[in-house]
Amino acid sequence: MREQQTAVGDRFGEIAISLGFLSQEQIMVGLARQAELHTQGCDKRLGEVLFELKSIDLRSIQKVLLEQQRNRKAAASQASPSGRKLGEYVLESKLGEGGMGAVYKARDEHLGRIVALKVMSKSVANNPEFVERFKREVKAAGQLNHVHIVAAFGAGEADGQPYLAMEFVDGESLGRRFRTLGRLVEQEALRITKGVAAGLGHAHSHSFVHRDIKPDNVLLGHDGSVKIVDLGLAKALDDDQRLTKTGIAIGTPHYISPEQARGDKHLDHRCDIYSLGATLYLLLTSRLPFDGKNNTEIMLKHLKDELENPQDLVPELSDGTVAIVTRMMAKKPADRYDSCEQLIEDIDCVLDGKPLRHAQVDDDMEKSSIRPRHKRVKRAPPRAKASGCLVLLVTLPGMLGGVAWAVLALLYR
Repeated sequence: MREQQTAVGDRFGEIAISLGFLSQEQIMVGLARQAELHTQGCDKRLGEVLFELKSIDLRSIQKVLLEQQRNRKAAASQASPSGRKLGEYVLESKLGEGGMGAVYKARDEHLGRIVALKVMSKSVANNPEFVERFKREVKAAGQLNHVHIVAAFGAGEADGQPYLAMEFVDGESLGRRFRTLGRLVEQEALRITKGVAAGLGHAHSHSFVHRDIKPDNVLLGHDGSVKIVDLGLAKALDDDQRLTKTGIAIGTPHYISPEQARGDKHLDHRCDIYSLGATLYLLLTSRLPFDGKNNTEIMLKHLKDELENPQDLVPELSDGTVAIVTRMMAKKPADRYDSCEQLIEDIDCVLDGKPLRHAQVDDDMEKSSIRPRHKRVKRAPPRAKASGCLVLLVTLPGMLGGVAWAVLALLYR
């Protein structure tokens, strides 16, 4: 129910932005407040929360809801996309749907090749920020060619909808596998991490930083392949244009690096290493490295809190693997691995039963503020969730109350 409500809220926000009623920052503030209220047992629609924050008036909400209703009808007519054409591609089935649009399994009419076709929603196709993000993904995908990165075949536009044709991976996301199986065997978690690190190393060598590494952005093929997907937030290091303003965080809270949580202007490849470390921590322990009541609290923990020793959660983990995770998640970028190549070398050492080349347990524990074994604070954190909402802010404004909802309730019927 909560996931369904969040999805509806995301679509409300997209439409409000496309109609010029709200900015991306205002939407993110509203989503953060909505999540905070949910933790307090109070579920409210996004429009209701934004009205309380005085970000939007009732007349504008009504226009957004009417547009949302029109979009629902259009979506219902396309619920079964089989046979529908988009450019040279024939849609066969929907693979998934996100904030910017949907991904379809499609067939290249000329080559007969099966592809994953990412199509931008019409409701956001006129929004400059979403278009810029889509262009970033197309640019990054076009310049990267690696076995551990989903390949791009082409991009175009049809019926007012930009699209990106990508390699079709017959399998599932790492996030889905975790949600199905729970904690992975140490060697399997390291193998997957090694594949992601290899793909990231290639991206970094071409001056791209992913900035949103998490389980749901890693695909696992039935053939054992490991591939990075979703380059929508990827940023060229030599690109002066930024997706958002300085001081606004980009990333997913449970996997975000401290420098991203601070909203630092200059990020490098080491933020990806941290996020991959948070992902590995989850796979090894079935616990998120840091959790909290809301996104702000989670990000503050990434900045200040000690990392719970993985061996206190799973005693059979090897010292080498703990040292690897510890160095990957060091608070300071300078204390992490200098490159994904170094990380891969240490993973190979653990898999081969050899001493690490780049990480030392005692030294890394001090640098990352990891708790020594058996000295951790007793607590019972909730079971981890492998997915998280994308957030673009660190601080929240003061909250307002005392609003009558009779009129608004009618609008939501």
